Amino acid sequence: MTDQEVSKMFLMVKAAYPRVFKDYDVTMMNNYIDAWLMVFQDIPAEVGYAGLKVYLSTETKGFPPSPGQIMDCIHRLNPDKLPNEMEAWSLVDKAVRNSNYNADEEFSKLPQIVRRAVRNPARLREWAQMDEATYQTVEQSNFMRTYRAEVENERKNLRIPSDIRPQLEIIADPELMIEDKTEHEKSKTPDEEIEKMIQKLRGETA
Repeated sequence: MTDQEVSKMFLMVKAAYPRVFKDYDVTMMNNYIDAWLMVFQDIPAEVGYAGLKVYLSTETKGFPPSPGQIMDCIHRLNPDKLPNEMEAWSLVDKAVRNSNYNADEEFSKLPQIVRRAVRNPARLREWAQMDEATYQTVEQSNFMRTYRAEVENERKNLRIPSDIRPQLEIIADPELMIEDKTEHEKSKTPDEEIEKMIQKLRGETA
């Protein structure tokens, strides 16, 4: 959505909840719009308006929406195609049946989100060699709990604006963080290093 499209959305919200916004001045309204623009910059205007329409049609407590509530409405209109827990377990079970000697190949066939819940091919091989009762009860339950968490994380990630996802990936992966820091250090010019030393000396003598 563009600045103009988000501004239009704000005017719709303002019209629906006039008492909430009656004391807003121009600066406050601009800040409000800027905050919403950060969230909805990747969302097509018609999708954003549809999400707002769902909220206005179902909200009964008299409170204006937050950006996250609009995003929830958008995802209700466009549900993801992720396998449910039983479907995911069925895929895993099928892979396990052929994983005594082909765990790597079977692991690679699984959908990415299912692979994250399984963790690695060795887990498929371990399940293939496990007694059936434990595998179909304890391990199934553990997998479903892990998969449920992965699905929830995936759905949260879909709400994150695309321009900050790479930064979050670096934070989540210590190796990427070290690599990014190393590249940053390499990119420093001699003048920057000198300035940093001067600032440090000033701090010590202050």
